[in-house]
Amino acid sequence: MIKKIAVLLASVLFISSIAASQEKSLSFSDVVDKLNLTKKTALAVKTNWQEMMGQEVTWTGKVVNVVGGKAKADIYAANKDRSTYRGYNIVLETYDIQGASKLDIGKNIKFKGVLSDYKGRKGRPIVIYLNSVELK
Repeated sequence: MIKKIAVLLASVLFISSIAASQEKSLSFSDVVDKLNLTKKTALAVKTNWQEMMGQEVTWTGKVVNVVGGKAKADIYAANKDRSTYRGYNIVLETYDIQGASKLDIGKNIKFKGVLSDYKGRKGRPIVIYLNSVELK
């Protein structure tokens, strides 16, 4: 009986730790720091990205530009916690064309999206790409 209770308790603790880790959203700074080739090896960056890719994050940034077409819009945003590349360091892909068209350059926005890609080289700023973005 005690063995069954111990196994049950261990299972509950394991499941609750998984749920707690999924609830904590990665910060922009955390993601950039884990992908920084100046401070991390290429293998560490690759492994870190594999662990982070596909995770949902909620961040803030300042609108730099919005480029759109008929089906989707790319919002270029800057989070000043880290260096920018040509004024931005986040690219948001959204299908909310109407919402994206109302954004003004310099406006602070909050958004939720899924980590989909990144670009960065040693000694250069890192740009993070999010898809399935919802503007808040």
